[in-house]
Amino acid sequence: MANDHGEPAPDASAPATRDLAPLLRPRSVAVVGATPDPNRIGGRPFAFLRRFGFPGPVHPVNPRHREIDGVRCYARVRDIPEPPDMAVIAIPAAGVLDAVRDCQAAGVPALTVYTSGFRETGAAGRALEAELTALAESRGTLVCGPNCQGVANLLDRMQANFSSALAQPGLKAGPVGFVSQSGLFTGILPAEFQRRGIGLGYLVSTGNESVVDFADVLAFMARDDRVRVGGYLEGVRDGRKLAAAAQVARERGKPVVLLKVGRTAESAAAAASHTGALAGAYDVYRAALAQWGILEVDTIDELFDALEAFAVGTGTARGDRIGILTNSGGLGVFGADRARAAGMRMAELAPETVAAIDERLFDFASAANPVDFTLQGLTDAAAVGSHLAHIARDPNVDATLAFFGVQKLNVDALIDEIDAANRLNDKPLIVGWMLGDEGAPPRLRERGVPCMRDPAAAVAAARALVAHAAMRRRPEEPRAPRPRPEAAAAVAAAPPGALSEWRSREIVAAAGIPVAAGALAADVDAAVAAAESIGWPVVLKVDSADIAHKTEAGGVAAGVRGADGMRAAWGRVMRSVRERAPGAAISGCGVYAMAAEGIDLIAGMRRDPAFGPVVLVGMGGVFAETLADTALGLPPLAPRDARAMVESLRGYPLLAGARGAAPADLDAVAHSLLALSDLALACPDIAELDVNPLRATPGGVAALDALVRIERPSGVRRTAP
Repeated sequence: MANDHGEPAPDASAPATRDLAPLLRPRSVAVVGATPDPNRIGGRPFAFLRRFGFPGPVHPVNPRHREIDGVRCYARVRDIPEPPDMAVIAIPAAGVLDAVRDCQAAGVPALTVYTSGFRETGAAGRALEAELTALAESRGTLVCGPNCQGVANLLDRMQANFSSALAQPGLKAGPVGFVSQSGLFTGILPAEFQRRGIGLGYLVSTGNESVVDFADVLAFMARDDRVRVGGYLEGVRDGRKLAAAAQVARERGKPVVLLKVGRTAESAAAAASHTGALAGAYDVYRAALAQWGILEVDTIDELFDALEAFAVGTGTARGDRIGILTNSGGLGVFGADRARAAGMRMAELAPETVAAIDERLFDFASAANPVDFTLQGLTDAAAVGSHLAHIARDPNVDATLAFFGVQKLNVDALIDEIDAANRLNDKPLIVGWMLGDEGAPPRLRERGVPCMRDPAAAVAAARALVAHAAMRRRPEEPRAPRPRPEAAAAVAAAPPGALSEWRSREIVAAAGIPVAAGALAADVDAAVAAAESIGWPVVLKVDSADIAHKTEAGGVAAGVRGADGMRAAWGRVMRSVRERAPGAAISGCGVYAMAAEGIDLIAGMRRDPAFGPVVLVGMGGVFAETLADTALGLPPLAPRDARAMVESLRGYPLLAGARGAAPADLDAVAHSLLALSDLALACPDIAELDVNPLRATPGGVAALDALVRIERPSGVRRTAP
C-alpha cells in the first residue's frame, strides 16, 4: 500500500483537527459491500462487529443479498430506517463515489473506505481521489482512507478493521491507541501486544488520508483518558495540525510515542543558502517532534517497548537518576553503559541504602550501583526483594531497573517480591528479563510491571518514561511573536529572488539582529571614504544578488588598511569576480568594520513544505556545511526553545567558555533566534535567510554576512505595511 505524504502545506486557513466521534465511536454501522463470507474483505467488518459484540445496530448493504446471517440486507444505505453514524465501504473503486453520495443522502457523517485504486495507482487514481475529497468536503463528511485497513475501537467493541490479526482469540481491550500510515502495522501491533498480554484500545489505519489524517486521529485519541498513544508516521501534509494534536496531548499530560520513517529523503539539494542545505526534511520532523513533546523512537521494538512502559507501568520519574539491580555484574555494567549513552545518570545510592543492601549480600557481591547480588543470591527471593525495595526507596533514585539473566528458579517468589517493591511508591520500575522462564514477563505485566526482553530494551523504555516526565515538568513559556513592521516593509520592497548582501543585511537589522557597521560603495573612492568613516581596517565584499557565496568567487578582501590598500583590494576583488562570475550584476562593494574575535555561528530560516518556517542555528563560518553541527526549531519559538537549540550543539562548550575562555553572550544568541522566528512569521515571502557567520562574543552578537531569498506567489505584489 503506497502513500503520498509529500504535498505542500495548505494555507493559513487550514482547519484544526477534526472531531472523529462518528468514525471512532459510532452508535451504528453500515457495511457497504457486505457478504456472507467472513474471509472476504466485505464480509470481515460485518462478522467482526457481530463477533466482538458491537452494542449498536450493524446493517449490511448489498443489493445481491436479502439477508446476511439473519440480518436484513439493504440495497442502499438510504433505505436504512435510521442513518448510521459510520459506513464501511468495501466495494471496487469504480463504485465508491456513488456509494459516498448514497451515504450522504442518508445523512451518514463518517465513512471508512477500504478500497484501493486511488492515488497510489497513478494519475487516474489521483483524479478519482480528488473527486472523493471534494465530494466529502462539500458535505463535511469524515472519510478514513481510501486504501486503508480500517478502524477499530476495542474499548467500545467497535471493530471495523479487516486485519486478520484482530480475529485471533484472546485479543483484549486495553490502554493503547495506535494510528498508522502503514496497513501492515495494524496487523503487527495486535499480534505483538497479544503476545505480551497487553490490551489495545484504538487501532486506526489512515491509508491515503483523503480527508481524515494522522493528526486528526492522534488528537482524538489524546483526548481519551483511557489510552496512551502511539503511531507509525511516514509524513504529514500540514505540520500545524500535528502541532495542534501534540498540544492536546501535552495539555492532558498524555505520552505520544512515534516511529518516524522516511528519514533519508533529500529536500534541500538545490537550496541557495547554507541554511537550506543543512535543514533536511527528516531533521525538521525530528526537531518538531522534540519541541512539541512527542517521543520519537528508532526501531519497531523500541516503539512497542515504550508503549508497554506507558500502558503497563504506573510510576512517574522525577528525574534521570537510574538505580540498577542485577544478578550479573556484566549485565549491570552493560545496563549502566546504555543508560549513560541514553543521556541518563547512574544514581549515587545513599549511604544508608548501601549499608542496608550490604547486610544481605554475599561477601563477593557489590552494593554499589549497579548492585550485583550474583547468581547465588537468586536462591533467596526475599533478599532480592529487599535489595530492590531499598533501591526503589532511595531518595537519589528516580527510576529502578532490575535485570535477571536466565532465571528459571524461584520465579513465583521473585515475581511476588518485584510486585511488592513496585507498590512501595510511584517511581517507575522496569524489569529486563533475559532468557529465563518465558511465563514470567506476562505475569509481571499483569501486576503493573513492564518487562522487557533484555537490559537494553529496559533502558530504552526507561528513557521514554524519563523524557516524558521531563516534558511534563517543563513549564509553558507563552510568547507572542513581534510583528517586525520595518523588516516587513523592506521585504515588501525587495524584488523576488536572492538579494544582495546589503539588502539582506537591511532586513536582518530591521528584524532586530545586530549587524556589523558598514556602507555600500559604488566605486573605489566611495569605498575609501566609507572606510575612513568606519575606521581602518575594514572588510571589502562584492555586493551582488547573483553571487551567493562571495569567498568562492574571490569577492572578499579582509584586513584592508589605508587608501592605497583599498584601491588594490578593490581591483583584486573586481578582477576575480568578473573572471569567476562573468554574468553577475554588481552594484558595488560593501565596506564593513572588522569584527572582534569570537565564535562563528550560522543562523537562518527556511520554509519546509509541510511545517512552514524553520529556524536553524549551528557552528558556522566557511565550515558550516562540513561540520553540520546544527539545531532546528519551529516558530513561534519561546525563549526556552531558543536556549535549548543553542545548548544542543556539539560546539556549545566553546560558546560557554571552554578552557577558561570568556563565555559568549548566550542571551544575545538566543535573542537572534527569537528575532528570526518573529521575522519568519511576519514575512511569509522570505523563502530562505542565512546569517553566516553570526559572530558571538562576550559582548553580544553581530551578523557579518547575510543572504535572503524572496519568493512570492505568481502575480502577487506586496505593499509595505
